[in-house]
Amino acid sequence: MNNDFSNLINAYKETLKDEKLYSDTRSTYWKKKYKQNDKFFDLKNLENFRNNQILSVGCDDSINLQNKLNLLECLEHFDDSYLKQNLPEQNIGNCNYSENFLGYYLDYSLVHHLKWYEKIEKYIKDNSNILEIGGGFGSLARIIIKNKNIKYFLIDLPEANLLSNYYLQNHFPNKKIFNYSDFKKYKIEEEIKNFDIFILPPNVLDKKNIFFDFIINTRSFMEMEKKTISGYFNLIQTKINDNGYFLNINRYLKSVVDDDIYFHEYPYDDLWDTIISEKSFLQDRVHFLLTIRKKNIGNIHNEIKKIKENKNIYIKYYVNRHIKRGIYLILAKLFLFTFGKYKLKKISKVLYNLSLK
Repeated sequence: MNNDFSNLINAYKETLKDEKLYSDTRSTYWKKKYKQNDKFFDLKNLENFRNNQILSVGCDDSINLQNKLNLLECLEHFDDSYLKQNLPEQNIGNCNYSENFLGYYLDYSLVHHLKWYEKIEKYIKDNSNILEIGGGFGSLARIIIKNKNIKYFLIDLPEANLLSNYYLQNHFPNKKIFNYSDFKKYKIEEEIKNFDIFILPPNVLDKKNIFFDFIINTRSFMEMEKKTISGYFNLIQTKINDNGYFLNINRYLKSVVDDDIYFHEYPYDDLWDTIISEKSFLQDRVHFLLTIRKKNIGNIHNEIKKIKENKNIYIKYYVNRHIKRGIYLILAKLFLFTFGKYKLKKISKVLYNLSLK
């Protein structure tokens, strides 16, 4: 392995030291995922970060998003030339759930990123500033950077930033990446012209004189605490340019933090118009909402109201949730009677996590 990647480990360690930057945005969900963060110090693990999700657990859906279609059938949803342009020719991170098709790599997670980009491609203009909040290891970012001449900013927790640093540097060896080590040395506003990709922790761009033409969050607001979501919406709505776009792809309802996170409760202000609003590709529980920033009051709250009043999107979730919780309560009582309190604690963790999925 190229030892030059040790600088990424150093940038990761520097970010960890400045805990105040990210501690309030690390939800209970992510505290559990990143409880053992010392494994991120190992270069061998970094090289294989997608192998059995050794480092990418929580931000790598290559196995989690399997559906009724197999990967070959998924390919039928795309034009051949589109696939040749956008499928990676390297399996960076050595994902063992990725299939090689004629020299190109594909997994279930990437299928969704390909479809999302297909829908937003015409709205992303060259020479734009793009901000992605919670972009994981950079899969969607890779597609956009490959196709557009833009400046790409990624904001995420330190562990995800390490992975996206490694992933994108391998895919784009000629691109210059600005990470937290650079942020501590230089004024970022003066360095935008000198770098292509900016990978940073939360709470560093709020007071910087940088604005964006397209902002993205895909499937990570739903795993944040409400106060963190509110803070990010404040960032989005103060940093978006007029006629800039905001892509929000998240579940209608998810319960992995202290509160239930509903899509219709995201704190949009009045200055948005809806461009695309629909169920996400092959994901009935996820909504795809693309909006544009306006100077005057837009129609966003009418659209949010429609989503809230569409009871059908919640019925299946509630039925499954209550059935699973009912099973959990019955089994919990049974195990309490059989094993006692000590073993029940361990067993109940597994059962309770099942009930929340």
